[in-house]
Amino acid sequence: MEVSLVQVLRPGMKFAHEYDFGSTTELNLRVVSQGDVSVDRKGIRLLARNDAPAIPCVKCDSPAANFCTECYWGDGGFFYCEGCSGHHTVQSPSHEGMFLPVVNSPRMGECAYTGSEEDVLVH
Repeated sequence: MEVSLVQVLRPGMKFAHEYDFGSTTELNLRVVSQGDVSVDRKGIRLLARNDAPAIPCVKCDSPAANFCTECYWGDGGFFYCEGCSGHHTVQSPSHEGMFLPVVNSPRMGECAYTGSEEDVLVH
């Protein structure tokens, strides 16, 4: 923790990072480029983002908007588009209220993470 990332990382390097050791998310990362950035007192700015994955609905292959946390821990598929999300709760009433949004984050679904406005995938 006494060495800053700029002293270690270079473009092209690959490395791993583990986030939140309570419900760990393991990330494999690659340095794409390096540049000078000014950080003001308001805090850290988002400098990079992963490409949003294309996640299809398990029922109709439309882009998924939600995933069922109840199904996530079960055996079946758990990603649903808006229309199929409603049908799923009719077929499985105990799953109502168990949906989280599909977001552009490797923390999707961990500890009920719903992302920020920038993370929500718009279809």
